[in-house]
Order: sequence, then C-alpha cells, then structure tokens
Amino acid sequence: MQHKKRFILVFIAILAIGLCTAGRPAPKPYTILIYMNGSDLESDFGAATTDLVEMLDSGLDSRNANIVILTGGTYRWQNDVIPAGDCVIWEIKDGWLYEVTSMGNVSMGDPTTLRDFIVYGMDNYPADRFGLIMWDHGGGSIAGFGHDEKFNDDSLTLHDMWLAFEESGLRNSKLEFLGFDACLMATIEMAVLASDYAYVLIASEDLEPGDGWDYTFLGALNTKPQMNGITLGKTIVDSFMDFYGPDSDELLSLSVTDLTRVQPVMDTMGELMAVASNRLKSQNGPSFHQLAQKRGVTKTFGEGSPRDNYSDMVDIGDMARHLAEYFPHEARAVQRALHRCVVYNRHNSDVDLYGLATFYIYGGKSEGTHSLRIYSDLEMDANYTAYLHHFFNGLVNRRSGRDIIPPIQSELVLWQPLNNNIYRMAGLLQTAAPADDLLWPQLNGRPISMYSVATTARNRLYAVPAEINGRDGDIMIVFNRCYPQGHIRGVRYFDGHVIQKGYDPIEPGDKIAIYALEWDFSRDTIEKNWHKGDVFTVTDGLRLTWSVAREGYRLGYRHTGAYRDVEYTQPF
Repeated sequence: MQHKKRFILVFIAILAIGLCTAGRPAPKPYTILIYMNGSDLESDFGAATTDLVEMLDSGLDSRNANIVILTGGTYRWQNDVIPAGDCVIWEIKDGWLYEVTSMGNVSMGDPTTLRDFIVYGMDNYPADRFGLIMWDHGGGSIAGFGHDEKFNDDSLTLHDMWLAFEESGLRNSKLEFLGFDACLMATIEMAVLASDYAYVLIASEDLEPGDGWDYTFLGALNTKPQMNGITLGKTIVDSFMDFYGPDSDELLSLSVTDLTRVQPVMDTMGELMAVASNRLKSQNGPSFHQLAQKRGVTKTFGEGSPRDNYSDMVDIGDMARHLAEYFPHEARAVQRALHRCVVYNRHNSDVDLYGLATFYIYGGKSEGTHSLRIYSDLEMDANYTAYLHHFFNGLVNRRSGRDIIPPIQSELVLWQPLNNNIYRMAGLLQTAAPADDLLWPQLNGRPISMYSVATTARNRLYAVPAEINGRDGDIMIVFNRCYPQGHIRGVRYFDGHVIQKGYDPIEPGDKIAIYALEWDFSRDTIEKNWHKGDVFTVTDGLRLTWSVAREGYRLGYRHTGAYRDVEYTQPF
C-alpha cells in the first residue's frame, strides 16, 4: 500500500477544547461526521493519518462546514497526536486538528459507539445538512463494515448500523448523505436499510484501493457550501477517479445513489426472481443449470483464490443483463429502476457497471447456510430472499442427469506427479492450447498457480494462495500494458468476509510459503488438499519469472462448471 503523500507530522496540532458553554452555535451549511475505524490500515500503514493530512490540507474554510471525526479501532496511530487507548472525537478547524472529548476505550464495532457519535455530532455541531462517512474495510451485505483491532476484529453488520441509525434519531433528522470509504458497500441491501435515514449513498461496489478517497474534495465546499448530497457525491466520485487516473492498476468504482428511489430496485429484483422461481417449478423455461451458468458469468466483486472466495456480491445490472435472455420484461424493469436510482457512477471495469450490487450466493456456498441466515434477517424483498434459498439448495443438491452444459471456464494445468496417481498443481494458465514452449510462472523460483479474480478495461488481476508471516492470504499479481509479464501488487490477507482494503507490501524479511492444490485421481470420489510449500525468506525482493515446465511434469485441464464446481481431467 502506498501513501497518497508523505506524512508530515507538523500539519497536525492538538489543541484541547471544551464543550461550548455560550449556547448552541449557529448552524453551518454542513456538518460532516467521519467514523474513522483505523484498524490495521492505520497501525500498519498510517492510511488514516494520511487521510487526516488530506483533510487538513484541503483548504476548507471552517465557516462552511464542521468536520468532526471519531478515531479508534487500532492498536497504534502513526502520529504523535492521536491516542490508541481511547476513542476520541476531534474537530478540524481552518487546517488544525482539535481534540474535543474522549468516548473511552470502546469498540468501533459496537452499534452504540456509532449511535453515540452521531448523536454527539448532531447535537453539538448544528448544520443545514449532515453527512456521515464510514472509514475502514468493508465486506458487503453479509459481512458489513469495519474491523476493530482492539476488540477481536469487532465489526458492524448491516443490522448493527440500522440499529445505530434508528436509535440516534436519524429517522426524524435525515443525513444528506451516507458515505463509505470502504470496499463493497454500494449494495441494494445497504441502500434499502439506509433509505429511512439518509437521502444519498456514496460508496463502491468493488474493492477500494488502500489509499481510499481523496479528501481534498472538502475544499469544494468553499465555493458551493450549500450543495446537496448528489452534487457533493459527484464531486467525491470525480476526485476519487481523478486521483488514481485512467492508467491506474487499481480496481476503481464509486457511485452516487438517490435513496428516495431505491425501493423500486429491490421490488423489481424480487419480481424478476419470482418469475425465475416459478419457471423452475413449472419446468417451463430455463433450467436451474442454465440459471447457474448465468450466475457464473455475472460480474462479481471481492473474489479471491479458491481458498478465499466468499463475498458473492454481484452488479445488479449485469445480473439482469444476463437474465434478460430468459426474462426480458422483468430484467429491463430492474435496469430501468437502477438508471433512475443511481444518479452518478464512474468505474474502470471491463464491463458496464450499474452502481449497485447485491448478494447472490455462489462461490461461498460452503458457508451458505450461515450467510443466508444473515440475509434473511435483513428482511429484504421476500421473493428475492426465497430465490436465494432456492438457488443455494440447487447448488448443494445436484441431481444426476442434469443438463449437459459446457463449462463456463477452462484453463490449462501443469501437474507435478507425486505417487499413487496423486498430482500437485505447478501452474495454471488461462489458455486451452497446450504447447511444448509454454512458459509457467514462478515466485523466486517456486512454481505458483495464478487464479483470475478481476479485470478492468486495462488490467487483469490474479491471486496466488500463500502464507505470509504465518497468515493466510493471496499474493496479488496484475497484468497490463506496462507490465505484460506481470507485476506483484502486494498481499491481501484473509480477514473473514470483510475484504481487505488495498494490499500489504511484501518486504525483505517476510517469510512466505506457497500453497499448491494436490489432487488424487485414483479415487472414485475425487479427493483434494492444499499443500503448503517450504517457507522461504524474502531478501532482495519477490520476483515473478517465467520458465518452461520441468521434465516429467504433465498437462491437464481445469473446468469450472455452472455450479462453481471444479473438475480436473486426467493428466496427459
């Protein structure tokens, strides 16, 4: 992870101030509350400190807005000002950071902490409009938001946030906007829950870079302090996209959603899936296997290697686009509702994104019972929820004699023979053409398998399962015009369902072991396991190289089917 700019401590000053005793101050055009759960983003990389510097450097005239920040959730702040022992409320005023009050050593994953911060900010910083920005990791509709390092990675589920919003009185005093500087939070489920408490949602469907938003957008309030949430949201989106630029190798997506128009999206999704369910029951229409194949090619966010692939968030518009072949009327209704609801949307995806995602069980079917229990508790559209349960049952209860459908993806595998018809994977290529002169990837001379996880208009991103310093994660590799042979972006650790924002750097002294799939072709029931290679220490960097296959290695195919099931052909 790279900082947006060098952290210069001199820009942060601490000046303690007490509560106002001269009566309630006059309202300003805006009060923006920032719930800054520092987590490992701050303790390891100082990302929160970097964003604080951006806020201080934004040039915002404090007559136009109150910027009120709650800090917490991390073992260590990478500055000499903010304490790690307490959650502290701060105010940014004319380029200076002032301490206001301590909330004590409380969890940022506790809804009462969020509730109390909202109440305090709205009571003590009156304004014509209020905004709330949630700063940390995100995991979409099932996992929710945030990791508090000090409280066993405590996080806020969507239900937790709903509870905080309800108890803070936002139903009667709506936020102008709710923003997530976090991954995967532009979801229909978050939008529906937030629609009673905010007018606008600003968030990303996809993973966010570690540097997150560009907070110099605050300076725009100097020229238009009365801008509404949609206009300010467009400013945030443009500053975000412009900061990284068109040639970035990051995954970029940020959208502005009008929450007053979000319910029709959920309603039309339910109508679409109600028709799908009825067709399945009547056997007059697409089979389950055909619907599963459509799910397999739908744009999915937050994917990782096979050892870490549970997010299951998809673009709603792309989901409807693929289902339009079978249900054109209902699918177009979903897309029309999205166009009315998502008022601004920029991204660098290789397919058109509509700005809102939804949970659609597939890759995480091994934890589907748990995930669907959480989803049902959200009380979204009954027809859509019922379809998810029906679809999940189809995924895990495959019948014999199912439709013969070509695999949705085929890849070439390089196998290392072991013994007794057991093979260890030594390479994986997205090609179906075997050849003697094929080159296979290695990291510091060790064979790896690269699993395709995401593409943009300019980049292809792959994950290599590994253990790094005793923690399981994926080593992320990007291919683009600048790096046609691949470039190591860093590590994305496994943090449960909440997806890491950005990548950790790989540094000298890091200890790495590569995971390789082992497959037993002699069993009637195919068995597999993951072999952890020898641990090696990075000395002068981690290098990606390419070489021909070793003598005696064999080729085969990896076919991914409509059920997200994987089959391997016998090595040849």
